[in-house]
Amino acid sequence: AILSIRNTSTIVGEIWSEKPRNEGGFFERVEFRNTGRYGGGIQLQGLKYVYTEMDEVKKSCPKKNSRTKSSREQYPDGYSGDMSFSMSIINGSKGSIGWGSSNILAVDDQQYQRFPSLLPSSSSKPKSSGVESDSSSGFLNVSYKISIPPLSLELDGGLKPVNQSSYEYLQTKIQISAEGVYDTTTGSLCMVGCRRSRSDSKSFSSHSIDCDILVQINFLPLNSRESNNIKGSIVSTREKTDSLYFKPLQILGSTYSRSWVGESIWRMDFEMIVSVVSNTLAIIFVAFQIFHVRKHRGIGPMVSLLMLVILAMGHLIPLVLNLEATFIQDSERSILIRGGTWLEMDEVIIRVVTMVAFLLQVRLLMLSWTARCSTEKKKTLWIAEKRGLYVCVPVYVIGAIIAFSVKSRQNVDRTVRATHSWYYIDEIILGNSRAYAGLILDAFLFPQIIFNMFHNSRELALSRLFYIGITLVRLVPHGYDLYRANNYVDIDDTYIYADHGADYYSTAWDFIIIVL
Repeated sequence: AILSIRNTSTIVGEIWSEKPRNEGGFFERVEFRNTGRYGGGIQLQGLKYVYTEMDEVKKSCPKKNSRTKSSREQYPDGYSGDMSFSMSIINGSKGSIGWGSSNILAVDDQQYQRFPSLLPSSSSKPKSSGVESDSSSGFLNVSYKISIPPLSLELDGGLKPVNQSSYEYLQTKIQISAEGVYDTTTGSLCMVGCRRSRSDSKSFSSHSIDCDILVQINFLPLNSRESNNIKGSIVSTREKTDSLYFKPLQILGSTYSRSWVGESIWRMDFEMIVSVVSNTLAIIFVAFQIFHVRKHRGIGPMVSLLMLVILAMGHLIPLVLNLEATFIQDSERSILIRGGTWLEMDEVIIRVVTMVAFLLQVRLLMLSWTARCSTEKKKTLWIAEKRGLYVCVPVYVIGAIIAFSVKSRQNVDRTVRATHSWYYIDEIILGNSRAYAGLILDAFLFPQIIFNMFHNSRELALSRLFYIGITLVRLVPHGYDLYRANNYVDIDDTYIYADHGADYYSTAWDFIIIVL
Protein backbone atom coordinates (compact mmCIF):
# COMPACT_ATOMS: atom_id res chain seq x y z
CA ALA A 1 0.00 0.00 0.00
CA ILE A 2 2.95 2.36 0.58
CA LEU A 3 5.93 2.94 -1.72
CA SER A 4 9.20 4.60 -0.79
CA ILE A 5 12.67 5.12 -2.18
CA ARG A 6 13.71 1.83 -0.51
CA ASN A 7 10.64 -0.06 -1.65
CA THR A 8 9.43 0.71 -5.17
CA SER A 9 7.80 -2.66 -5.82
CA THR A 10 4.03 -3.00 -5.78
CA ILE A 11 4.30 -6.78 -5.32
CA VAL A 12 6.48 -8.61 -2.79
CA GLY A 13 6.30 -12.19 -1.64
CA GLU A 14 7.92 -15.43 -0.58
CA ILE A 15 8.05 -19.02 -1.75
CA TRP A 16 9.09 -21.77 0.60
CA SER A 17 9.12 -25.53 0.92
CA GLU A 18 7.05 -27.24 3.61
CA LYS A 19 9.19 -30.37 3.43
CA PRO A 20 11.77 -31.18 6.10
CA ARG A 21 15.26 -29.88 5.35
CA ASN A 22 16.68 -33.39 4.98
CA GLU A 23 13.95 -34.54 2.57
CA GLY A 24 14.39 -34.55 -1.18
CA GLY A 25 12.93 -31.57 -3.03
CA PHE A 26 13.48 -29.17 -0.12
CA PHE A 27 14.67 -25.68 -1.06
CA GLU A 28 15.58 -22.57 0.87
CA ARG A 29 13.06 -19.76 1.29
CA VAL A 30 12.88 -17.53 -1.79
CA GLU A 31 11.89 -13.89 -1.72
CA PHE A 32 10.64 -12.09 -4.82
CA ARG A 33 9.45 -8.67 -5.89
CA ASN A 34 8.53 -7.05 -9.16
CA THR A 35 11.11 -4.70 -10.62
CA GLY A 36 9.30 -3.60 -13.78
CA ARG A 37 8.78 -0.10 -15.06
CA TYR A 38 6.12 2.21 -13.58
CA GLY A 39 6.11 0.25 -10.31
CA GLY A 40 5.55 -3.02 -12.13
CA GLY A 41 2.97 -1.69 -14.57
CA ILE A 42 0.20 -2.04 -11.95
CA GLN A 43 -1.97 0.90 -10.94
CA LEU A 44 -3.63 0.53 -7.59
CA GLN A 45 -6.13 2.98 -6.21
CA GLY A 46 -5.06 4.31 -2.84
CA LEU A 47 -1.38 3.44 -3.36
CA LYS A 48 0.72 6.11 -1.64
CA TYR A 49 4.34 7.19 -1.92
CA VAL A 50 6.20 8.37 1.18
CA TYR A 51 9.25 10.61 0.80
CA THR A 52 12.00 9.72 3.30
CA GLU A 53 15.06 11.50 1.88
CA MET A 54 13.74 15.04 1.48
CA ASP A 55 16.03 16.41 4.21
CA GLU A 56 19.00 15.12 2.23
CA VAL A 57 17.46 16.56 -0.94
CA LYS A 58 17.32 20.02 0.68
CA LYS A 59 21.02 19.77 1.53
CA SER A 60 22.13 18.48 -1.86
CA CYS A 61 19.66 20.44 -3.99
CA PRO A 62 19.32 24.01 -2.68
CA LYS A 63 16.31 25.73 -4.17
CA LYS A 64 17.01 28.59 -6.51
CA ASN A 65 14.71 31.50 -7.03
CA SER A 66 12.18 30.19 -9.49
CA ARG A 67 11.69 32.59 -12.34
CA THR A 68 8.37 33.60 -13.78
CA LYS A 69 7.12 31.33 -16.54
CA SER A 70 7.81 32.59 -20.03
CA SER A 71 5.25 32.08 -22.77
CA ARG A 72 8.09 31.10 -25.09
CA GLU A 73 9.67 28.53 -22.78
CA GLN A 74 7.33 25.83 -21.56
CA TYR A 75 8.62 22.76 -19.71
CA PRO A 76 6.92 19.44 -18.87
CA ASP A 77 4.37 20.12 -16.14
CA GLY A 78 5.38 17.16 -13.98
CA TYR A 79 2.19 15.18 -14.54
CA SER A 80 2.65 14.50 -18.25
CA GLY A 81 4.23 11.53 -19.97
CA ASP A 82 7.08 13.78 -21.07
CA MET A 83 8.68 13.20 -17.67
CA SER A 84 9.64 9.59 -18.52
CA PHE A 85 12.38 9.09 -21.10
CA SER A 86 15.01 6.79 -22.53
CA MET A 87 18.61 7.83 -22.12
CA SER A 88 22.13 7.23 -23.34
CA ILE A 89 24.74 6.67 -20.61
CA ILE A 90 28.12 8.37 -21.13
CA ASN A 91 31.08 7.39 -18.97
CA GLY A 92 33.80 10.02 -19.38
CA SER A 93 36.39 9.25 -22.06
CA LYS A 94 34.74 5.90 -22.86
CA GLY A 95 31.88 7.70 -24.54
CA SER A 96 28.45 6.10 -24.76
CA ILE A 97 28.48 2.82 -22.81
CA GLY A 98 24.83 1.87 -22.98
CA TRP A 99 21.19 2.79 -22.81
CA GLY A 100 18.78 3.05 -19.94
CA SER A 101 15.39 4.39 -18.97
CA SER A 102 14.07 6.83 -16.40
CA ASN A 103 10.43 6.37 -15.49
CA ILE A 104 8.48 8.56 -13.13
CA LEU A 105 7.06 6.59 -10.21
CA ALA A 106 5.15 9.17 -8.20
CA VAL A 107 4.18 12.84 -8.25
CA ASP A 108 3.68 14.21 -4.75
CA ASP A 109 2.45 11.22 -2.75
CA GLN A 110 0.41 9.64 -5.55
CA GLN A 111 1.60 6.87 -7.85
CA TYR A 112 2.09 8.23 -11.37
CA GLN A 113 -0.88 7.24 -13.52
CA ARG A 114 -0.04 6.14 -17.04
CA PHE A 115 -3.74 5.82 -17.92
CA PRO A 116 -5.68 8.12 -15.57
CA SER A 117 -8.91 7.47 -17.49
CA LEU A 118 -8.88 3.89 -16.17
CA LEU A 119 -9.20 5.19 -12.61
CA PRO A 120 -12.47 7.21 -12.61
CA SER A 121 -12.18 8.49 -9.06
CA SER A 122 -8.62 9.71 -9.45
CA SER A 123 -7.46 13.06 -10.71
CA SER A 124 -4.68 13.68 -13.19
CA LYS A 125 -3.25 16.09 -10.64
CA PRO A 126 -3.75 14.46 -7.23
CA LYS A 127 -3.86 16.35 -3.99
CA SER A 128 -0.89 15.64 -1.79
CA SER A 129 -1.34 14.55 1.80
CA GLY A 130 2.27 13.72 2.55
CA VAL A 131 5.35 15.86 2.12
CA GLU A 132 3.94 19.01 0.63
CA SER A 133 5.18 20.35 -2.69
CA ASP A 134 5.63 24.07 -3.12
CA SER A 135 3.38 24.04 -6.20
CA SER A 136 2.69 27.76 -5.97
CA SER A 137 6.36 28.36 -6.76
CA GLY A 138 6.49 25.70 -9.44
CA PHE A 139 8.18 23.00 -7.32
CA LEU A 140 6.91 19.41 -7.28
CA ASN A 141 8.06 16.40 -5.29
CA VAL A 142 8.70 13.52 -7.67
CA SER A 143 10.05 9.98 -7.52
CA TYR A 144 11.78 8.00 -10.28
CA LYS A 145 12.92 4.50 -11.14
CA ILE A 146 16.12 4.49 -13.21
CA SER A 147 17.17 1.28 -14.97
CA ILE A 148 20.57 0.73 -16.59
CA PRO A 149 21.14 -2.66 -18.26
CA PRO A 150 24.88 -3.39 -17.71
CA LEU A 151 25.20 -6.08 -20.39
CA SER A 152 28.97 -6.34 -20.91
CA LEU A 153 29.83 -2.81 -19.78
CA GLU A 154 33.11 -2.05 -18.10
CA LEU A 155 31.52 -0.70 -14.95
CA ASP A 156 33.19 0.83 -11.94
CA GLY A 157 33.33 -1.33 -8.82
CA GLY A 158 30.62 0.69 -7.12
CA LEU A 159 28.17 -0.02 -9.95
CA LYS A 160 28.58 -3.79 -10.09
CA PRO A 161 25.14 -5.45 -10.06
CA VAL A 162 23.67 -7.53 -7.28
CA ASN A 163 25.15 -11.02 -6.69
CA GLN A 164 24.52 -12.93 -9.91
CA SER A 165 24.28 -16.35 -8.30
CA SER A 166 21.56 -15.20 -5.88
CA TYR A 167 19.48 -12.96 -8.17
CA GLU A 168 20.20 -13.66 -11.79
CA TYR A 169 17.39 -11.41 -13.03
CA LEU A 170 18.55 -8.44 -10.97
CA GLN A 171 22.02 -8.93 -12.42
CA THR A 172 20.70 -7.82 -15.79
CA LYS A 173 19.86 -4.30 -14.57
CA ILE A 174 21.20 -1.62 -12.31
CA GLN A 175 18.17 -0.20 -10.52
CA ILE A 176 18.31 3.25 -8.93
CA SER A 177 15.34 4.68 -7.03
CA ALA A 178 15.37 8.44 -6.67
CA GLU A 179 13.24 11.19 -5.16
CA GLY A 180 13.59 14.92 -5.16
CA VAL A 181 12.23 18.21 -6.43
CA TYR A 182 11.25 19.25 -9.96
CA ASP A 183 11.07 22.93 -10.91
CA THR A 184 8.38 23.32 -13.57
CA THR A 185 9.53 26.86 -14.43
CA THR A 186 13.14 25.95 -15.28
CA GLY A 187 12.87 22.25 -16.15
CA SER A 188 15.49 21.30 -13.55
CA LEU A 189 15.15 18.08 -11.56
CA CYS A 190 17.39 17.27 -8.58
CA MET A 191 17.09 14.00 -6.67
CA VAL A 192 18.81 11.77 -4.16
CA GLY A 193 19.16 8.21 -5.41
CA CYS A 194 19.38 4.82 -3.70
CA ARG A 195 20.43 1.44 -5.03
CA ARG A 196 20.97 -1.97 -3.58
CA SER A 197 24.67 -2.70 -3.30
CA ARG A 198 26.32 -6.07 -3.67
CA SER A 199 25.80 -8.60 -0.94
CA ASP A 200 26.27 -12.31 -0.39
CA SER A 201 23.09 -12.50 1.64
CA LYS A 202 20.03 -14.24 0.25
CA SER A 203 17.48 -11.79 1.61
CA PHE A 204 16.33 -8.57 -0.01
CA SER A 205 15.90 -6.86 3.33
CA SER A 206 19.49 -7.52 4.36
CA HIS A 207 20.96 -5.87 1.29
CA SER A 208 22.79 -2.72 2.16
CA ILE A 209 21.30 0.38 0.56
CA ASP A 210 23.58 2.98 -1.03
CA CYS A 211 21.78 6.32 -0.89
CA ASP A 212 24.84 8.48 -1.51
CA ILE A 213 23.84 9.15 -5.10
CA LEU A 214 22.91 12.52 -6.60
CA VAL A 215 20.82 12.63 -9.79
CA GLN A 216 20.49 15.94 -11.64
CA ILE A 217 18.46 16.29 -14.82
CA ASN A 218 17.66 19.34 -16.96
CA PHE A 219 14.74 19.31 -19.39
CA LEU A 220 14.96 21.65 -22.35
CA PRO A 221 11.86 23.68 -23.31
CA LEU A 222 9.14 21.72 -25.10
CA ASN A 223 9.66 23.82 -28.22
CA SER A 224 13.37 22.92 -28.38
CA ARG A 225 14.46 21.29 -31.64
CA GLU A 226 17.41 19.39 -30.19
CA SER A 227 17.20 15.60 -30.54
CA ASN A 228 18.68 15.12 -27.04
CA ASN A 229 16.41 17.45 -25.12
CA ILE A 230 17.29 16.03 -21.69
CA LYS A 231 20.73 16.29 -20.12
CA GLY A 232 21.93 15.32 -16.69
CA SER A 233 24.24 13.28 -14.51
CA ILE A 234 24.35 10.49 -11.94
CA VAL A 235 27.06 11.14 -9.36
CA SER A 236 28.27 9.24 -6.30
CA THR A 237 28.78 11.54 -3.32
CA ARG A 238 31.00 9.02 -1.52
CA GLU A 239 34.75 9.34 -1.13
CA LYS A 240 36.77 8.02 -4.07
CA THR A 241 38.37 5.44 -1.80
CA ASP A 242 34.98 3.97 -0.87
CA SER A 243 34.18 0.58 -2.42
CA LEU A 244 30.74 1.84 -3.50
CA TYR A 245 32.09 4.96 -5.23
CA PHE A 246 31.70 5.17 -9.00
CA LYS A 247 32.76 7.75 -11.55
CA PRO A 248 30.13 10.29 -12.67
CA LEU A 249 27.82 9.16 -15.45
CA GLN A 250 26.46 11.68 -17.94
CA ILE A 251 22.91 11.35 -19.29
CA LEU A 252 21.57 12.29 -22.70
CA GLY A 253 17.86 11.63 -22.99
CA SER A 254 15.01 12.10 -25.42
CA THR A 255 11.34 12.55 -24.89
CA TYR A 256 8.68 13.69 -27.33
CA SER A 257 5.94 16.07 -26.34
CA ARG A 258 2.39 15.79 -27.63
CA SER A 259 2.98 18.66 -30.04
CA TRP A 260 6.01 16.82 -31.44
CA VAL A 261 4.03 13.62 -31.81
CA GLY A 262 1.20 15.41 -33.60
CA GLU A 263 3.72 17.16 -35.84
CA SER A 264 5.47 13.86 -36.60
CA ILE A 265 2.19 12.12 -37.45
CA TRP A 266 1.33 14.95 -39.85
CA ARG A 267 4.80 14.66 -41.39
CA MET A 268 4.44 10.87 -41.74
CA ASP A 269 1.14 11.33 -43.57
CA PHE A 270 2.77 13.89 -45.84
CA GLU A 271 5.74 11.60 -46.52
CA MET A 272 3.36 8.74 -47.37
CA ILE A 273 1.74 10.91 -50.02
CA VAL A 274 5.10 12.13 -51.35
CA SER A 275 6.38 8.53 -51.57
CA VAL A 276 3.36 7.47 -53.62
CA VAL A 277 3.72 10.52 -55.89
CA SER A 278 7.47 9.90 -56.27
CA ASN A 279 7.00 6.26 -57.30
CA THR A 280 4.13 7.21 -59.60
CA LEU A 281 6.36 9.74 -61.35
CA ALA A 282 9.06 7.07 -61.68
CA ILE A 283 6.49 4.87 -63.42
CA ILE A 284 5.62 7.68 -65.83
CA PHE A 285 9.27 8.44 -66.64
CA VAL A 286 10.05 4.75 -67.28
CA ALA A 287 6.99 4.55 -69.53
CA PHE A 288 8.37 7.49 -71.56
CA GLN A 289 11.63 5.58 -72.01
CA ILE A 290 9.76 2.47 -73.15
CA PHE A 291 7.89 4.56 -75.74
CA HIS A 292 11.23 6.13 -76.76
CA VAL A 293 12.79 2.69 -77.35
CA ARG A 294 9.81 1.45 -79.32
CA LYS A 295 9.61 4.60 -81.42
CA HIS A 296 13.31 4.58 -82.32
CA ARG A 297 14.18 0.98 -83.16
CA GLY A 298 17.94 1.53 -83.18
CA ILE A 299 18.00 3.09 -79.71
CA GLY A 300 17.25 0.00 -77.59
CA PRO A 301 20.72 -1.61 -77.97
CA MET A 302 22.42 1.66 -77.00
CA VAL A 303 21.01 1.67 -73.45
CA SER A 304 23.39 0.43 -70.76
CA LEU A 305 22.08 -2.82 -69.32
CA LEU A 306 24.03 -2.27 -66.09
CA MET A 307 22.15 0.99 -65.55
CA LEU A 308 18.80 -0.72 -66.10
CA VAL A 309 19.74 -3.53 -63.69
CA ILE A 310 20.68 -0.95 -61.01
CA LEU A 311 17.37 0.88 -61.46
CA ALA A 312 15.41 -2.38 -61.30
CA MET A 313 17.25 -3.48 -58.15
CA GLY A 314 16.50 -0.08 -56.63
CA HIS A 315 12.81 -1.00 -56.67
CA LEU A 316 13.28 -4.70 -55.90
CA ILE A 317 15.37 -4.31 -52.71
CA PRO A 318 12.71 -2.30 -50.77
CA LEU A 319 10.09 -4.86 -51.80
CA VAL A 320 12.19 -7.77 -50.55
CA LEU A 321 13.12 -6.03 -47.29
CA ASN A 322 9.46 -5.30 -46.53
CA LEU A 323 7.94 -8.52 -47.84
CA GLU A 324 7.02 -9.77 -44.36
CA ALA A 325 5.39 -6.48 -43.43
CA THR A 326 3.33 -6.56 -46.61
CA PHE A 327 1.79 -10.03 -46.26
CA ILE A 328 2.14 -10.83 -42.54
CA GLN A 329 0.50 -8.72 -39.85
CA ASP A 330 3.22 -8.16 -37.26
CA SER A 331 1.69 -7.57 -33.83
CA GLU A 332 4.39 -5.05 -32.94
CA ARG A 333 3.86 -3.05 -36.12
CA SER A 334 0.06 -3.22 -36.10
CA ILE A 335 -0.29 -0.12 -34.00
CA LEU A 336 -3.51 1.85 -34.27
CA ILE A 337 -2.53 5.46 -34.89
CA ARG A 338 -3.69 8.64 -36.60
CA GLY A 339 -7.34 8.46 -35.51
CA GLY A 340 -7.99 4.80 -36.29
CA THR A 341 -6.17 4.08 -39.54
CA TRP A 342 -3.67 1.30 -39.97
CA LEU A 343 -0.14 2.37 -40.87
CA GLU A 344 0.31 -0.86 -42.81
CA MET A 345 -2.46 0.07 -45.27
CA ASP A 346 -0.56 3.16 -46.37
CA GLU A 347 2.66 1.15 -46.63
CA VAL A 348 0.94 -1.47 -48.80
CA ILE A 349 -0.13 1.28 -51.22
CA ILE A 350 3.49 2.44 -51.48
CA ARG A 351 4.69 -1.10 -52.13
CA VAL A 352 2.06 -1.74 -54.79
CA VAL A 353 3.21 1.37 -56.66
CA THR A 354 6.83 0.29 -56.16
CA MET A 355 5.98 -3.14 -57.58
CA VAL A 356 4.50 -1.55 -60.72
CA ALA A 357 7.63 0.59 -61.14
CA PHE A 358 9.82 -2.51 -60.75
CA LEU A 359 7.84 -4.46 -63.37
CA LEU A 360 8.15 -1.57 -65.84
CA GLN A 361 11.91 -1.42 -65.21
CA VAL A 362 12.13 -5.15 -65.92
CA ARG A 363 10.10 -4.65 -69.11
CA LEU A 364 12.50 -1.89 -70.24
CA LEU A 365 15.46 -4.17 -69.47
CA MET A 366 13.94 -6.99 -71.54
CA LEU A 367 13.29 -4.68 -74.49
CA SER A 368 16.89 -3.41 -74.48
CA TRP A 369 18.30 -6.94 -74.05
CA THR A 370 16.20 -8.30 -76.92
CA ALA A 371 17.10 -5.37 -79.17
CA ARG A 372 20.82 -5.79 -78.47
CA CYS A 373 20.78 -9.54 -79.13
CA SER A 374 19.06 -9.04 -82.50
CA THR A 375 21.21 -6.20 -83.84
CA GLU A 376 24.08 -6.72 -86.25
CA LYS A 377 26.43 -4.60 -84.09
CA LYS A 378 25.84 -6.68 -80.97
CA LYS A 379 29.53 -7.71 -80.71
CA THR A 380 30.82 -4.14 -80.41
CA LEU A 381 27.97 -3.26 -78.07
CA TRP A 382 28.75 -6.19 -75.76
CA ILE A 383 32.44 -5.26 -75.75
CA ALA A 384 31.53 -1.71 -74.69
CA GLU A 385 29.20 -3.11 -72.02
CA LYS A 386 31.93 -5.38 -70.62
CA ARG A 387 34.49 -2.59 -70.57
CA GLY A 388 32.00 -0.39 -68.76
CA LEU A 389 31.47 -3.23 -66.29
CA TYR A 390 35.23 -3.49 -65.70
CA VAL A 391 35.28 0.22 -64.84
CA CYS A 392 32.07 0.45 -62.78
CA VAL A 393 32.48 -2.64 -60.59
CA PRO A 394 35.93 -1.68 -59.20
CA VAL A 395 34.65 1.85 -58.54
CA TYR A 396 31.66 0.45 -56.66
CA VAL A 397 33.84 -1.99 -54.67
CA ILE A 398 36.38 0.68 -53.69
CA GLY A 399 33.55 3.01 -52.70
CA ALA A 400 31.97 0.26 -50.60
CA ILE A 401 35.26 -0.42 -48.78
CA ILE A 402 35.67 3.27 -47.97
CA ALA A 403 32.03 3.60 -46.85
CA PHE A 404 32.22 0.49 -44.65
CA SER A 405 35.48 1.57 -43.02
CA VAL A 406 34.06 5.02 -42.21
CA LYS A 407 30.87 3.47 -40.82
CA SER A 408 32.85 1.02 -38.68
CA ARG A 409 34.96 3.85 -37.21
CA GLN A 410 31.82 5.81 -36.38
CA ASN A 411 30.52 2.84 -34.39
CA VAL A 412 33.76 1.80 -32.73
CA ASP A 413 32.85 3.57 -29.48
CA ARG A 414 29.51 1.83 -29.20
CA THR A 415 31.00 -0.98 -27.19
CA VAL A 416 27.70 -2.23 -25.87
CA ARG A 417 26.14 -2.92 -29.22
CA ALA A 418 29.36 -3.94 -30.91
CA THR A 419 29.71 -6.88 -28.52
CA HIS A 420 26.73 -8.52 -30.18
CA SER A 421 27.26 -10.15 -33.55
CA TRP A 422 23.66 -9.45 -34.54
CA TYR A 423 24.28 -5.73 -34.15
CA TYR A 424 27.37 -5.87 -36.37
CA ILE A 425 25.49 -7.81 -39.05
CA ASP A 426 22.31 -5.75 -38.89
CA GLU A 427 23.68 -2.25 -38.40
CA ILE A 428 27.15 -2.32 -39.92
CA ILE A 429 26.83 -4.79 -42.80
CA LEU A 430 23.15 -4.80 -43.84
CA GLY A 431 22.41 -1.21 -42.85
CA ASN A 432 25.46 0.21 -44.60
CA SER A 433 24.87 -1.99 -47.67
CA ARG A 434 21.38 -0.58 -48.06
CA ALA A 435 22.60 3.00 -47.68
CA TYR A 436 25.42 2.43 -50.16
CA ALA A 437 22.97 0.91 -52.64
CA GLY A 438 21.02 4.17 -52.40
CA LEU A 439 24.18 6.11 -53.24
CA ILE A 440 24.72 3.93 -56.33
CA LEU A 441 21.13 4.65 -57.35
CA ASP A 442 21.75 8.38 -57.02
CA ALA A 443 24.52 7.97 -59.61
CA PHE A 444 22.45 5.71 -61.89
CA LEU A 445 23.66 7.55 -65.04
CA PHE A 446 27.32 6.63 -64.38
CA PRO A 447 27.18 3.23 -66.25
CA GLN A 448 25.47 4.89 -69.24
CA ILE A 449 28.12 7.60 -69.43
CA ILE A 450 30.94 4.99 -69.33
CA PHE A 451 29.13 2.88 -71.95
CA ASN A 452 28.82 5.88 -74.29
CA MET A 453 32.52 6.64 -73.86
CA PHE A 454 33.64 3.11 -74.84
CA HIS A 455 31.14 2.79 -77.69
CA ASN A 456 31.84 6.33 -78.86
CA SER A 457 28.10 6.82 -79.25
CA ARG A 458 26.49 10.20 -79.75
CA GLU A 459 22.94 8.98 -80.24
CA LEU A 460 20.29 9.98 -77.72
CA ALA A 461 19.79 6.57 -76.09
CA LEU A 462 17.74 7.94 -73.22
CA SER A 463 14.64 10.03 -73.37
CA ARG A 464 15.18 13.46 -71.85
CA LEU A 465 12.06 13.03 -69.74
CA PHE A 466 13.46 9.72 -68.49
CA TYR A 467 16.91 10.76 -67.30
CA ILE A 468 15.90 14.23 -66.11
CA GLY A 469 12.81 12.87 -64.35
CA ILE A 470 14.58 9.95 -62.62
CA THR A 471 17.39 12.31 -61.60
CA LEU A 472 14.86 14.62 -59.94
CA VAL A 473 13.16 11.64 -58.24
CA ARG A 474 16.54 10.72 -56.71
CA LEU A 475 17.57 14.27 -55.77
CA VAL A 476 14.35 15.66 -54.30
CA PRO A 477 14.60 13.41 -51.16
CA HIS A 478 17.98 14.97 -50.35
CA GLY A 479 16.57 18.46 -50.68
CA TYR A 480 13.62 17.46 -48.51
CA ASP A 481 15.98 15.98 -45.91
CA LEU A 482 17.77 19.33 -45.63
CA TYR A 483 14.41 21.03 -45.09
CA ARG A 484 13.23 18.38 -42.61
CA ALA A 485 16.41 18.61 -40.52
CA ASN A 486 15.77 22.30 -39.90
CA ASN A 487 12.00 22.24 -39.44
CA TYR A 488 11.06 18.99 -37.72
CA VAL A 489 12.10 17.09 -34.61
CA ASP A 490 14.64 14.37 -35.31
CA ILE A 491 12.72 11.10 -34.83
CA ASP A 492 14.63 8.88 -37.21
CA ASP A 493 12.44 5.76 -36.79
CA THR A 494 9.42 7.57 -38.24
CA TYR A 495 11.01 8.57 -41.54
CA ILE A 496 9.10 7.16 -44.51
CA TYR A 497 10.29 9.37 -47.36
CA ALA A 498 14.04 10.07 -47.50
CA ASP A 499 14.62 7.25 -45.02
CA HIS A 500 18.10 7.58 -43.51
CA GLY A 501 18.57 3.83 -43.75
CA ALA A 502 18.03 3.82 -47.53
CA ASP A 503 20.71 6.33 -48.59
CA TYR A 504 23.39 8.66 -47.25
CA TYR A 505 21.49 11.51 -45.66
CA SER A 506 23.17 14.32 -43.79
CA THR A 507 23.76 18.00 -44.42
CA ALA A 508 27.11 17.27 -46.07
CA TRP A 509 25.94 14.28 -48.12
CA ASP A 510 22.72 16.01 -49.22
CA PHE A 511 24.69 18.99 -50.49
CA ILE A 512 27.36 16.85 -52.22
CA ILE A 513 24.85 14.57 -53.97
CA ILE A 514 22.67 17.45 -55.16
CA VAL A 515 25.65 19.37 -56.53
CA LEU A 516 27.29 16.38 -58.23
